[in-house]
Amino acid sequence: MTDADLVVALVNARAKRRPPHARSAVEHDALADAAGANALLEPFLDHPLDEHELPAVRALQRTVVAAVDALIDGGEPPVEGLTTPAVYWLDREPDGTLRASVRPMRASAPASLVITVIRELGELDPARLRRCARPECSLVFYDATRSGTQRWHAESPCGLRERQRRHRARHAGQT
Repeated sequence: MTDADLVVALVNARAKRRPPHARSAVEHDALADAAGANALLEPFLDHPLDEHELPAVRALQRTVVAAVDALIDGGEPPVEGLTTPAVYWLDREPDGTLRASVRPMRASAPASLVITVIRELGELDPARLRRCARPECSLVFYDATRSGTQRWHAESPCGLRERQRRHRARHAGQT
C-alpha cells in the first residue's frame, strides 16, 4: 500500500467512472450500502461496517474530498470534520519492547478510519496527490513513483487510451 491508499479510496468512492467500452461516464457510489462500503474499505478495517455506520463514513468521505480538492488546487484544506476521541495505548511487542499507539475511544469502524485518514493526510506529500491527466477521467491518485511523473490513475484504461489517442492523431493524415 502507498502512503495515501485510504485517502485515495475515499476520494474516488463516489466519483463517476467510464468503464471499458462505455461511451460516457456512469454514476458510481461504493458507499451506497454496507456491502459496497465493506468491499472498498476491507483492507483498512479490523471488522466490517454496519449499516448504521454508513452516514459517518459518508460524512468522512465528503470531508476527505474537500481536503484533497483543496490540496490539489493549492488551497487551505478544511480539517474540522477530521477529529475523533482517541486515547494512547501501550502494547507489548513479542520481543518485550513497548509500542505506543493511538486508538479510538469508541471501537467503531468510522473512528478507526478517521485516525487512518488523519495519519495519511499528515504524512503525504501534497505535490504527489493528483487528478488523472486524461480529460475524460476525474479520479484522484497518489504518485508513488520515484520520479514523481505518473500521469494517469491507472495504466488501463487511461494510460492505454491516451497513447492510442496520440498514435491515431499522429497517423490520421498518413492514410
